[in-house]
Amino acid sequence: MEATTTAVAHDAKRDTITDKAIAKLKAEPGKRLEWADTVVPQLRLRVSDKGAKHWSVIYRVSGAGDGGKKGPMRRMSLGDYPRVTISKARDAARGALDLAERGANPAQQRKTEAIERNARTFEAIVERFIDEYAKLEQKEWKSTKAYFDNYVLPRWTGKVINEIGRSDVSALLTKVRAQGIERARDRARKAKKPRPEEKYELSGLSAAREVRKRLRTLFFWAIEEELIAVNPVVSIKTKKKQKAFAYTARKRTLSVEELRRVWRAADEIGYRYGRVIQLLILTGQRLSEIANLNTDWLDREKWIVTVPPLHYKTDIQHTFPLSPPARKIIEALPSYQALPEKLDKTYFLFPTDKGDGAISGFSKCRDQLHAKIAELDEKEGLAPLEEWQVRDIRRSVKTGMSELGVPFLHSEQVLGHVIPGVGAVYDTHDYMAEKSAALEKWGELWT
Repeated sequence: MEATTTAVAHDAKRDTITDKAIAKLKAEPGKRLEWADTVVPQLRLRVSDKGAKHWSVIYRVSGAGDGGKKGPMRRMSLGDYPRVTISKARDAARGALDLAERGANPAQQRKTEAIERNARTFEAIVERFIDEYAKLEQKEWKSTKAYFDNYVLPRWTGKVINEIGRSDVSALLTKVRAQGIERARDRARKAKKPRPEEKYELSGLSAAREVRKRLRTLFFWAIEEELIAVNPVVSIKTKKKQKAFAYTARKRTLSVEELRRVWRAADEIGYRYGRVIQLLILTGQRLSEIANLNTDWLDREKWIVTVPPLHYKTDIQHTFPLSPPARKIIEALPSYQALPEKLDKTYFLFPTDKGDGAISGFSKCRDQLHAKIAELDEKEGLAPLEEWQVRDIRRSVKTGMSELGVPFLHSEQVLGHVIPGVGAVYDTHDYMAEKSAALEKWGELWT
């Protein structure tokens, strides 16, 4: 066992740990008591002579020792009692022991996850956004940085970007508006020039609008970087019309043969992320629309998906049919096969492990996909695939359809692009038959 880091002596005992028993635990002066659980034998509760109680788990990593044997005994902290309850401590210990049994060091994995989580905190994302986008694309980037520094970061520092939802944005903008009003009053007081109350209200509303505009751009950029799947600001309305996010045009288009290499690697990865990639290839939709696919959107009789305006980039409803190979993939999903006959709530087809929402963490999955492609290419002696990103699939599908002879307007409808000019006003046809024909023709390449 790992040597203790303190010089104090300690007693040890083994019994079933309960809250009632923990309340009675006391270590003698100058000593530390260590209690081993009988439910999870590797779980330990240490009690100091000052009364502090701390959880840990001891483990040995399979294959980490000489000759493929288990490695030396290690100890990992699980947190303080009672903040970490007995039940949570046992669950955490079981999880760590399962990783160790499979040859992974749980302490190292937790450290890696912490590093990845820190890279996805809002303050880290803002720093990247300013350096990689705002400074290059915005003349007023210093103003953008100031709005984040003054209004957003003080409230969202530490938040992970993919955990920020619509309610967080609404709450933030409410506070920004109040802060804008107060700042306007402070300026008026210092200048000794009081203003009508509606002027202060206007200042608060202006601050909220400017923050919303910059947040909207940042979240769209984060979608392009595959950090998140949905922009939580899109549905948050203000009275002032906002400019759409200006994307930097990309030109990378994968040929059908290159897409087949992506498809093959995705097939080996399988559920969940691999199937998301295959559906992107089959449908030409955006990552957010496929990753968030759920039973509220899916008509299981007609096999049509309707993405509501709230979840669509252009704030309009988008409908697209599913081709036979796309249906086949969905019908084989474990999440789809587990659906009850009568739906009593919204079920995501690509849920998290906890089943409380749609999957995220796409950067890690993307790296896994690229590694699998490289592995398969090396086995077959193929040259490395030229640099590409997941969002290039959509452009590649569009190009592939054109090469198959699909009319331009029909593939535009498949992708949900807004038709410019008066054509969109006078042409109210839903193009569902044309979209079905286009996707079925494209889908024949993947059967």
